[in-house]
Amino acid sequence: MNIRSLLAEPNRKWRTRAPADEAKIADLIREAQISLPAEYLDLLRVTDGGEGNIALSPLYLQLYSVDECIETLRDPSVKYCLESPDALNRPANPDFFIFASNGGLESIAFDLRCGSTRPVVMIDLIAGSESAKQIAPDIVTFINAIGLEAGQ
Repeated sequence: MNIRSLLAEPNRKWRTRAPADEAKIADLIREAQISLPAEYLDLLRVTDGGEGNIALSPLYLQLYSVDECIETLRDPSVKYCLESPDALNRPANPDFFIFASNGGLESIAFDLRCGSTRPVVMIDLIAGSESAKQIAPDIVTFINAIGLEAGQ
């Protein structure tokens, strides 16, 4: 998958940012303490954040930069919102990795509860983990929808 070419297609409405450097990506991997999909890391190598249309619900996407992802991982209020009832009996909840938002109240995340498939979900942090709704079966499907309007 050539993400740079994909996002540069003339029919895509997407505002890219400068690519993330390898040192920052290494920091994110270390901070996340999980295996992140290679295609997601490749997306960051093309654009460290960005925003525009997405041909999936929620129809608008704000991709977080590496720094924003790390900040979200460290934010105790985010951890609190996603804690399960037995959170006191185990380490911090590794159920979701938030990497974007819809520019409003919903976050976009990998659902880590599904093993290595890592579907992409939209989740309302206030409603908690029960509100997670799958919007793409995997990151490749998600990336292919970036910059497109619904129905394209």
